Amino acid sequence: MGNRFSNYNEDRGSWSDLFRYGKAKWTLLLNLGVGLHALDVFIINTIMPTVIADIGGISFYTWASMIYMVGSIVGAAAGYHLRVRFGKRDGYLWGGIVVLIGTIGCALPPDMFTMLAARFVKGLGGGFVIAQTQALVRDYFELKIRTRMLGTITTTWSIAALLGPFFGGAFAEVGWWRGSFWSQVPIIFLFLWGAWKTIEPEIAQAPHRRLPWRRLLMLAAGVIAAGTTSQTQQPLLNFVLIAISCILVWVTFLRDGQSSEKLFPTRPLSLFNAVGLAYWVYFLISALHSALLMFVPLFLQDMHGISPLYVGYLSLVFSVGWTIGSLSVSGVSGFSERLATVCGMVAATIFILVFLWAVIIGSLFWLTVSITLVGISVGTTNVLMISFGMSVAKDGEESITASSMQTIRSLGVAYGAAAAGLIANMAGLAAGTDIDTLENVAIWVLGATALTPAFGAIFCLRAVTWGWQFRRNK
Repeated sequence: MGNRFSNYNEDRGSWSDLFRYGKAKWTLLLNLGVGLHALDVFIINTIMPTVIADIGGISFYTWASMIYMVGSIVGAAAGYHLRVRFGKRDGYLWGGIVVLIGTIGCALPPDMFTMLAARFVKGLGGGFVIAQTQALVRDYFELKIRTRMLGTITTTWSIAALLGPFFGGAFAEVGWWRGSFWSQVPIIFLFLWGAWKTIEPEIAQAPHRRLPWRRLLMLAAGVIAAGTTSQTQQPLLNFVLIAISCILVWVTFLRDGQSSEKLFPTRPLSLFNAVGLAYWVYFLISALHSALLMFVPLFLQDMHGISPLYVGYLSLVFSVGWTIGSLSVSGVSGFSERLATVCGMVAATIFILVFLWAVIIGSLFWLTVSITLVGISVGTTNVLMISFGMSVAKDGEESITASSMQTIRSLGVAYGAAAAGLIANMAGLAAGTDIDTLENVAIWVLGATALTPAFGAIFCLRAVTWGWQFRRNK
């Protein structure tokens, strides 16, 4: 493709441009859509003990989050289908309607089975909305202000991380956990009204497009296989489940590449494709996120007697750091942008190792500092690579590239957690939780986690030295 795209406009607009020239409505609407999904992610863990006490189902305690994740992955993969099947506005509205149905379902269940079914529906709707939000960001925010818009979305996630536990905890405290869902209904109606008023109706690109349900079922089965590893402590069985999961997901991508009605862009996993490089970085960053925080409560509470409140505080600090990193580089361009993209991953590798040291010695100061710096480092690369991925999409694949990003990120979360669990069990966690064992597990799990941004740095380096030439100023 040569260098014909290398001289794109490097200028970056200001933050005020997100609220000028008619863009304020898009900025507010798209962040509201993200907020619907993000808030639920942080509410559910807070209210689950109260839910279990009311309707039972203790053996399915973790499934409420896992089933939601499965639904969101399937929904994100099918987000582009809704867009071309119904058009931009109606596709986005259908996503919101599914969220509404799932939310009401979560507020009404008499038993855990019904609750899990509703969680899947709500996750499905959340995936629909998030995937189409990504595509709309690319549609309505040109390259010079796109990273700033993506920075505001990161901020919305951090706000949800702050408000979600408080929101859910307040309803759990008064014994009305269902209220945490009923109170979301007016917000969803506001979102639907905003989407109806803001997005211009259009003729659907493919009104007779068939839903690729076989690939979606295969993808869901792969995610469930990976998620099931959290239910068993047998390393061999977990390894087999992860292998089966990888095969199912790989076949899904393989069959998708041969289909005329795709869920993903061309060669989405190729390291010789600019979009593929971006997708691998999204995957690794999400895997890092889930693996990094998965066992920290166990390490800190059982090794050093650190309170659960402080452990929750660490997750919040990580999210705030991520936002700081995203916002701090939203206006950079040219060489500085390339340098920041790679350096973010290099720094994340270093600071995860510092965090590992802090976990071993139990220093609250260094735990806070290192997790904050990891968040800043990851946020720096994340926002720049999302913008990069959108700008290197092949002609005609711009929307499907943007909308399928969330699927890749969610897959990273699932596999990061599964891999961390497998490594922990192989390091001896299944045998006991004495201090020596936990210290060994921490070294292996967090040491392996540090490898994810190290590989991410390699992919980012290839992107900035080779893939940047395919960037388009649109």
